[in-house]
Amino acid sequence: MDELRKKAKEARTRLRQGFWNDIIKERQEVIQSAMEHGQDVQCIKEFYKRKIEDRIRNLTNGKKSSDEDALYEKVCKIMQSNEVLLNPLSKLIDHEIYDKMSDSAKQVYILKLSEQYLAMKERYKLEHGNNLGIAY
Repeated sequence: MDELRKKAKEARTRLRQGFWNDIIKERQEVIQSAMEHGQDVQCIKEFYKRKIEDRIRNLTNGKKSSDEDALYEKVCKIMQSNEVLLNPLSKLIDHEIYDKMSDSAKQVYILKLSEQYLAMKERYKLEHGNNLGIAY
């Protein structure tokens, strides 16, 4: 019951601080801009759904994970490079961890890394636009 009260208190704090008003305003501006540039609005809505979940999780847990930030920086470098990669996951694998795993753990790690890469690639495309002339 204490956990439920804690979550309710956090939600009230977000309401008082205008968290949702800011999110709604930002989302509407981005959607309007996307419509003007002919981008997929549904993709942006999904992005904002994940972004809101991440913001709430980060507010609840403190600051954003440095591992996630580091991975996103790697994805940004991959997306900005002119190099054609057949396997971008090879650039993202943490070999200190991966090399010590069993075969089944490696499979799970690669699948999770693949999901993270796809989500971060979408985030990158939304933040930087599709104007790089690169096929994703």
